[in-house]
Amino acid sequence: MIPVIDLEPGRPDLERKIAEEISEACRNTGFFVVRGHGIASEVFDDAYAASLRFFALPPETKDAFAMRTSNARGESDYSPYGYSALLSENAFAYTGKPGMPSDYVEKFSVGRLILHDDEELPFPADELGARLRAALKRYFAACETVAGQIAELLALALDLPRDFFATRTDTSNDSLRSHLYPGVDPQFLNDQGMGQHTDGTLITLLTQDGPGLQLQDRSGRWLDIDVQERDSFIVNIGDLMARWSNDEYVSTPHRVRLADRQRQSIVFFKLANDDTVIECFPKFAADRPAKYAPIRYEDFSLQKMNLLFGREEAR
Repeated sequence: MIPVIDLEPGRPDLERKIAEEISEACRNTGFFVVRGHGIASEVFDDAYAASLRFFALPPETKDAFAMRTSNARGESDYSPYGYSALLSENAFAYTGKPGMPSDYVEKFSVGRLILHDDEELPFPADELGARLRAALKRYFAACETVAGQIAELLALALDLPRDFFATRTDTSNDSLRSHLYPGVDPQFLNDQGMGQHTDGTLITLLTQDGPGLQLQDRSGRWLDIDVQERDSFIVNIGDLMARWSNDEYVSTPHRVRLADRQRQSIVFFKLANDDTVIECFPKFAADRPAKYAPIRYEDFSLQKMNLLFGREEAR
């Protein structure tokens, strides 16, 4: 069982206790469930319903809103807006393991620009597109709020200034990805929805409408994370926190297995500003060497995206 933590909004007297609970979860499993976050249930319901309507469109219609993985000049940027078809991405490759099966999941992605209604983004120019854009905008804003609260509590637990992470993530190119995993026949030989990986994030917030998500414990066993209420956030820390803490906080491998029914999930990735240097906090290198060399987030992110999309390293 992964820990369940209530954020208790409006209770500053409980901050230290909650911060320590989060810190302990980060050390033990790298995963915890957040409830009591104050986000209205309609925010979740609307985002799930609008996403499902989009995924039900014909393939050729969805492909018209395909996500770019390079810009018009052929440069290897990452623009997290638009549709990704089944088998178009490979989580194994993202962690440096090419040659493994690709992911059997559809995705629709947005980034921080979703918060600005005047931005031209790849949504259908009809009522469905307007509803999807509005629903994902509300969901994105809600996730930014919750992620900010968790980051502040992490700073408190680490005896850092309260705004330590806020000042290093205030312009980060955060992304939100709505997923649909098709149901498959139980005899289907490959039940991989998304391959084993860790996240290249500060923290990740995920909701789901059914089982499928699994984490790998320190003994190598795969454990189900069966949290079905889609207004409960499943939170995991990513590689950035692992680097900052010299692996004291665990960036835990996880994956998604397919089932005989379709599964939706929505995942929010809290990242770092491009110019933020990720380097081990001195307190975690007092009695052992730092495992990772300092790296600018922009360089770290480019390495990850090149792996994910099978691109050659940028020159």
